[in-house]
Amino acid sequence: MEAAEKTSLVDKIYLQIKRAIVNREIPPGTKLSEEVLANILNVSRTPVRTALQKLSYEKLVDISPRKGASIANPTAKEVKEVFEMRILLEEYTVEMACRNFKQTDDTAARLKHVLAIEEKAYRDKDFSNVLQQVHNFHIEIAKLCNNGLIVRHLQELILLTNIYITFYSEMSIESPNSPGEHLKILHAIENNDVALAKYLMRRHIEDVSKRLNFNLIRNYNINLQDILLGQGLDVRE
Repeated sequence: MEAAEKTSLVDKIYLQIKRAIVNREIPPGTKLSEEVLANILNVSRTPVRTALQKLSYEKLVDISPRKGASIANPTAKEVKEVFEMRILLEEYTVEMACRNFKQTDDTAARLKHVLAIEEKAYRDKDFSNVLQQVHNFHIEIAKLCNNGLIVRHLQELILLTNIYITFYSEMSIESPNSPGEHLKILHAIENNDVALAKYLMRRHIEDVSKRLNFNLIRNYNINLQDILLGQGLDVRE
């Protein structure tokens, strides 16, 4: 019971910090002191440390042995390189998806189900779930390659690009482009149109990268206590 309570506390802290990051309330590069966070949340440093480690697995937080934890702060060069890698890899995955797609299996149904959840996430203005469904759509396509190594590499790349979108995208959750673009890609796969599918996938990823604005979040002065406690969650031990 005690272990379950500790896990629950870690999850509360993790979700509280993650929500502030995803909502762009804490700018990239912001230092996250274990001691400061523990004092703000009125908890010990141990669950804070574990929560920060969970965030680091998702690439939202960087942890350095000497500097401690801080919000990830990717450079424009890093972002450009990751998107270039995604284009190269996903042109291949969508080509193989066209070649391996069979009308008799349930791939189309799974992809359409993901798109339905994505559209609902947009309607609900659930940005975190939007990113999860974007990930799911691209990974379902990659699975048609029948190559686990490619799927794992793409998962890592999508995780990174989702971070960049979280920090810098000017995409509108009110009038999204993604569901319509995804549906066109799916139709190209269903029709085994390799050339069109590759073109649509490249354009889709390029358009996502073009909607990034590195001036969207500036390193302004923030009050972590107001941000974290303002969410109204009780994480006390």
